[in-house]
Amino acid sequence: MIRFDLLRADYYVDLIFAERERDMETLNKKNESGELNIETATKNFKLYIRKIWNASITKYFLAALIILISGLFLYLIHLHIGYQSVSLVFLFIISLLPLLNFKPGPIFLAAVMSALVWNFFFIPPYYTFRIGKVEDTMMFLMYFVIATVSGLLISRIHTQRSLINQRERRTSALYNLTRDLSSSKSLDEVTACALEHLKSTFHAEVVFIYADNDKSLKHMAHPSSTISIDDAERNIAQIALLSSEKVGKFTHNVSSISPFTYFPLYTKSRKYGVAGLLFPEGYTMDSEVESLLDTFIVLITAAVEREYLTELAKNNLMIAESEKLYKTLFDSISHELKTPITTIIGAISSLKDERINGNRNIILQLIDEAGIASERLKRLVENLLDITRLERGNLKLKKEWHSISDLLNSSISRVETENRKSKINCDVNDDLGMLYFDYPLLEQAIINILHNSIEYTSPECQIDVAAKRKSDSIIITISDNGNGFPEHEIKNLFTKFYRIPGTKAGGTGLGLSIAKGFIEAHGGSIKAQNRPGGGAEFIILLPINL
Repeated sequence: MIRFDLLRADYYVDLIFAERERDMETLNKKNESGELNIETATKNFKLYIRKIWNASITKYFLAALIILISGLFLYLIHLHIGYQSVSLVFLFIISLLPLLNFKPGPIFLAAVMSALVWNFFFIPPYYTFRIGKVEDTMMFLMYFVIATVSGLLISRIHTQRSLINQRERRTSALYNLTRDLSSSKSLDEVTACALEHLKSTFHAEVVFIYADNDKSLKHMAHPSSTISIDDAERNIAQIALLSSEKVGKFTHNVSSISPFTYFPLYTKSRKYGVAGLLFPEGYTMDSEVESLLDTFIVLITAAVEREYLTELAKNNLMIAESEKLYKTLFDSISHELKTPITTIIGAISSLKDERINGNRNIILQLIDEAGIASERLKRLVENLLDITRLERGNLKLKKEWHSISDLLNSSISRVETENRKSKINCDVNDDLGMLYFDYPLLEQAIINILHNSIEYTSPECQIDVAAKRKSDSIIITISDNGNGFPEHEIKNLFTKFYRIPGTKAGGTGLGLSIAKGFIEAHGGSIKAQNRPGGGAEFIILLPINL
């Protein structure tokens, strides 16, 4: 079935292109012979005459009825006002008809009828078309000319005013569409805006189907569409996409098959989809409406292309950022892995040396170095696993009752094991009590912050850890007396993979990001700031009712 539909679509596309080639051949031949200009001019003149004079039978009947009723009324009073005044009344009535939306055809009929009625019933001798006086004959002829010309001129003025109003409405519609499309920030907003304006301006139900590529539409229409279509209609829309031609009702392509009119959304570089309009029963498509609709489609296509290019630029930027992030992460991790692995390999190699087999102190020192390097390696792997859990939202807290004092002392002890030259002071109030939290996660958060303080301060700097209870919260402060943070970099400290420019190599830029994630998972918060007296400070706020 799908195979058949595609073949049928290809058949119609070939048909459209063949028809276009025949039209182009005819156009070239007629241009060479000069016949086209005459034929086109004749056709345009006929269309103009038809447009001007073509009116409904009702309008012709009403025009005749108005003249007859007016003539009857004037016949009753013409002896009191004179037959010359009757012509002025008829002339006034003729001039009013254009204001009542009568076209030139009915106006001309009214002018002829009024002249004949005036002649037959009001100009002596009565009840005959013969006119007795020469001056009355001249008056009759002048009346007929003036009534006809004035009626047609007033009709033309009224028509021009209607055209001006129509163009103003068209300009307003185009302005409103352009304004709303320019303020749309996504493809969905552009589509919703286009649907709204197409429906309100042309009173049509609208469906948008975007393309997967230059040769295939998506199976589903856009969710904002005001009407759905079946597979048969989708195949016709596919023809519009492939041929880049309007297809369906009011077109020369497959007009008898579909009640929809499909407009391809395409540019020279790409085909974006198809817009289908289902007009109400009895809707007429004149050249003005068609021109306005084509302009709408051009503006909508430009907006769709803009959003497509914006999305493409975002994707390219994301790819570039991902590649940059991958390189940064690879460089950081390779550097962080290299140091502990080198230490472990060196310690193992030294232990194999026969010259130190009997030296217990050296053996213990090498084992200690290998242990510290192993802890550093373990912390790096844990950080990578932790950031993965945070990104995926798979972090599950295993809360139990613990002491904040034990948490801080344990964290400091683990950090000092790796960094024996560091000076860390701990000042914890005894009234903090027990807290319900995930011990390993908060311990890892504290350790990451302490490692950050040690990494970015000199060995002689002092690090202070303090905790106190304030209202319904526990406040933990980790500070140092180093150089502090650059003010403009503080907002980026907790960003994943971020490292302050100009700092020494090493670190993955994950520690503070993980610490922030673990603390916020407990309903807490963390911020970084510079101390008034110099140095940096991290302030952790943990609610007591964790």
